[in-house]
Amino acid sequence: MHLFMDTYATGGAARIVTLDVHRLADVFRVTDRDPDRPAPPAPGEFRTSGLGALTVLPAGRWATTGACRTGHFDRDSTALSSTDHGDFELTTLVRFGGHGPADGRAGSVLLRASADAADGYAVNLDPNLRTVRLFRRDAGRSTVLAEVLLLVRGGTTLPLRIRARFTRIEVLVGDRTVIDTTDGTHRRGRIGLNVFGGRAAYQDTHVTAL
Repeated sequence: MHLFMDTYATGGAARIVTLDVHRLADVFRVTDRDPDRPAPPAPGEFRTSGLGALTVLPAGRWATTGACRTGHFDRDSTALSSTDHGDFELTTLVRFGGHGPADGRAGSVLLRASADAADGYAVNLDPNLRTVRLFRRDAGRSTVLAEVLLLVRGGTTLPLRIRARFTRIEVLVGDRTVIDTTDGTHRRGRIGLNVFGGRAAYQDTHVTAL
C-alpha cells in the first residue's frame, strides 16, 4: 500500500520545520486468526418468592439467563404462577430490550389472573407509547382502567411495586405512585410475567400476602 501526503496553507505562508512519519500496525486485525466467538451468558439465578412454578402460555421462550427470568416472543407470552393471591404486594425489576430493533416492545405484570389468563388485571409498561396502563381482562377482552404517561425506556431497569388490597390497586414505579384506582371485579387469582412482541426480563420478583 502506498501513502500520499499533501500539505498546504490558507491565508498565509507555512514552513515545515520537522516531519516524522510512523507506520502503524493494522488496527482491525493484528493476527491472521479469527477472533473467538463470545461465550453465551452463564445460567443465572432468578430470585423470587411467592410465585411457585411458572407455566408459559400460550407460547414463547422463557429462560433464566444472565441472572434474570427473560421472555422472548413476537406476540403475547405469559409465565403464569401456580399460586393464587388475593390481597398482596409485589415487587420486581423489569427491563425491556435486547440486541435487535424489535426486541424492546412491551410487557405486563398480571394480577389476580385466571388459569388461562383470560380474566384478571394487567399492569402494562410500554416503552413505545411511554405509558403505564392498568387493564382489566374479562374473557380475553381488555378494558383500560387507568393510563399515565411515563418515560419508559427500553434497555433500562424499572423498579415496579404493585399493591392490591380488596378493591384498591396501586402501582408505583420507583418511589412514585403512578396509578391508584379501585375495581372489585376480580378478587383473587394468579400472578403473571408477560412480554409482548419482543424481549422482557424480570428479576427480584417477590409476592407478599397482605
